[in-house]
Amino acid sequence: MFSPAGEIKDMTIPWLFQDIRTGKKTGTIVFAHDDEVKKVYFKDGDVLFAASNKKEDRLGEFLLRTGKITQTQFDKSSETVIRTGKQLGAVLFAMGALSSQDLVNQVKLQVKEIVLQLFNWREGHYIFDNNALPLSEIIPLHMSTGDLIIEGVRGLDWKVVRKSLPPLNAIIRPATDPSHLFQNANLEQDQKTVFSLLDGAKNIQELCSASGIGDFNALKSLYVLLALRLAEQGEVKTGDEKKFAREVVQETVATKEHRQAEPEITAETLSREMILHAHNSLAIQDNYEVLGVGRSATIKEIQKSYFRLSKLYHPNRHFEHGMDDLKDHLEAIFNRIHDAYATLSSREKRDEYNIDLASGLKQEAAPAARQGKKASDMHTAEVQFTEGMKQYKAGNFWGADEAFQLAIRLDPGNAEYVFYRGLSLSRIPRRGHESEEYFAKALEMAPEKIEYYLELGNFYTRSGLKAKALSVYQDALLHDPSSAQIAAAIKKINE
Repeated sequence: MFSPAGEIKDMTIPWLFQDIRTGKKTGTIVFAHDDEVKKVYFKDGDVLFAASNKKEDRLGEFLLRTGKITQTQFDKSSETVIRTGKQLGAVLFAMGALSSQDLVNQVKLQVKEIVLQLFNWREGHYIFDNNALPLSEIIPLHMSTGDLIIEGVRGLDWKVVRKSLPPLNAIIRPATDPSHLFQNANLEQDQKTVFSLLDGAKNIQELCSASGIGDFNALKSLYVLLALRLAEQGEVKTGDEKKFAREVVQETVATKEHRQAEPEITAETLSREMILHAHNSLAIQDNYEVLGVGRSATIKEIQKSYFRLSKLYHPNRHFEHGMDDLKDHLEAIFNRIHDAYATLSSREKRDEYNIDLASGLKQEAAPAARQGKKASDMHTAEVQFTEGMKQYKAGNFWGADEAFQLAIRLDPGNAEYVFYRGLSLSRIPRRGHESEEYFAKALEMAPEKIEYYLELGNFYTRSGLKAKALSVYQDALLHDPSSAQIAAAIKKINE
């Protein structure tokens, strides 16, 4: 269970990260030990950024230490930062010391190093702050929490591993939470070997003996599996549970070469359009249609489809550029897939469901309803947005604003609705100042949208706030270093 504050012990940090991912929490965790403070920023459960008060963790020192800038460049840029108050990254970019893409890559490596250092902490305390994130200071990391944990615990010594594990006679089973089972975590071979032995009947000592990789490697692998929440302490008792545990373990450790039929579409090739289509289809699909199986499908066929779809649509598997605003869609799809499987994999529940389905009594819950909205509200929001766009293009900005406002009320999580309300307000006399709030909010919801940066920057330029506009444009370059529009906007400000 997630605790918003506490002491740091052996497995505190990896479990804390997993709890935040599972709970889709947004906020900042502040870790402190003696005089050292580190902050890790999360948005909807994903690690976005990290910062540290240690001098050697600062960007300039990191770039100097890794040989990306010279001592002369470091000294010159530091003097400029002190004199002008500008951010170091912007100064190095202006100096020509680093390109936009190099800067983005190096900041991500710096952030990653700060996060990984935390996994070695065994003392100190933490507190979770759910206040608004300082988005102007954040460059999204876009990395799997599972992979961060695997890399972070890789260097742990024997004493830490042994001390953190349950007693040797404790029985270990695969996780029962599907959000942990199908997460994106690239297990190493030793970890796959130990995971393949989990059956809910063997204890830790028996797992070590059966692994054939030595006690230390087996225990370290088990530590990783427990840290990832892929495994948990407990016994598997019923026949159905044992069968499921066997199947999910085989599916997790199998390679492409050993799978009988690798799906044509993988999580890596799943497009934005496919996700949107899958999400929009949920409102009219029954459980069989959700899983893509016929009503006479066997348990084996249902299970196979469940495994495939869970890995395709797991929110933790999609960190690609342009997917940030689809996290809620993926959560809805993933939850619906699991609910459909839970019903159809149980003979009793399936029989009851089939009776209701045949009688027309069973209506599937639309994904929007899961998030507190009705499908009809979503449709009405789209209609209002279309009307708003029509009025906007016709120059009726007052009518457009009214339509966009209603669309937002019905579907507040849609960044496009928020952005276009900002646009309409910017065109209405004496209301232009209100557009800043909507442009900033749209950027917070979809930080990959370059046009949102442009409009917010234009707002600041029109208001005479050139420094703010320049800061917005520089943030945009960190997301899309090749944007000609942003480059032109910066050039215009500097003229």
